[in-house]
Amino acid sequence: MRVTNIMLANNLLRNMWFNMERLAECQDRLSSGKEIRRPSDDPVRVAASLALRSSLGEIEQYARNVDDARTWMEVTDDALASAIEVLQTARERAVAGANGTLPQASRDAIAQEVKQLRDQLMQIANTNLGGRYIFGGTKTDKEPYVYENTSGTDINGIKYQGNSGDIEYEIAPKISVCVNFDGQEVFGDNNNKDVFAVLGDLYSYLKKGETANISASIGDIDKLVDNLIARRGELGARENRMEMSADRLSQDQVQQTNLLSQAEDADIAKAIIDLKNQENAYRTTLAAGARIIMPTLIDFLR
Repeated sequence: MRVTNIMLANNLLRNMWFNMERLAECQDRLSSGKEIRRPSDDPVRVAASLALRSSLGEIEQYARNVDDARTWMEVTDDALASAIEVLQTARERAVAGANGTLPQASRDAIAQEVKQLRDQLMQIANTNLGGRYIFGGTKTDKEPYVYENTSGTDINGIKYQGNSGDIEYEIAPKISVCVNFDGQEVFGDNNNKDVFAVLGDLYSYLKKGETANISASIGDIDKLVDNLIARRGELGARENRMEMSADRLSQDQVQQTNLLSQAEDADIAKAIIDLKNQENAYRTTLAAGARIIMPTLIDFLR
C-alpha cells in the first residue's frame, strides 16, 4: 500500500484528537471530583447513583419530619408543664378559700386570682407554634378556645371550637406518629366539666362563700392535674421514640452518603496519574507530528 503525506497527516490528526479527548476527560474527572458526569460514562453506576440519591432524599425528608415533630412535642410539653403549675396554684387558693374562718373579703380576692388563673390557662390552651394552634386537633388555623358570653354571670364561659383529629408525621416508610393532643384530651372533661368550667365554678363558690363546694372543687382540680400528668408522661414516651428515630436516621444518612460517594466520587490519586499519562501521550503525539514533514531541498542547502 502506498503511504502518502496526506495519510500521515490524517492519522496524526485522528490520534491527536483522540488523545486530546482523553486528556479533557481526565481533566474533567479531576476538576469535578466525580467519576461519572453523564449516563454514557457508566450506565450501571449511574443507575446505582440515582437509586442512592433517591433513598438519601427520603431519609433527609424523614429527618425533617422528625425534627418538626420533636419541636411540636417540646412546645406541647412546655404548655402542659405550665398548665399543671397553674392548676396547682389554683388548688392552693381553693384550700385557702375553703377555710371557714376566712373573711369574705379575702375569698373575693382569691376569686379574682382564680379568674386570672383561668385566663392564664386559656392562654396556654391557645398556644401557637408557627401559626398553628397545637391543641385544636387538625383545626390549627383558629384558636381552639374562645370566650363565650354567659348571661347572668360575672365571668365569661369558654368554648372549645377545635376537633379531635390527629396530626401525624411520617418518620419511616408506612410508619407515622401522632404528635398532638386535642384540647378536650388535655383540658378535658371531668364529670362533663373541663378545667375552665371547674375554675369558673370555683370562682362562683368563692364569691358566694360556699365552703363545702370549694372543698369539692379541690378534688376536681386534683383529677385534672392527674390527667395532665398522664398526658405529659405519654408525650414523654413519644419524645423518646422521636429521639431514637432521629439517631437511626442520622446513621442511615451517613451510610447512604458513603455509598453515594463510592458510586460517584473519583479516586483522586488515580485521576492525577491518569491525567499525567494522558498529558505525556498528547505531547508525544505532537512530537511525532513534527516529524511528518520530511526534509526538503532547502534543509540540504543550509
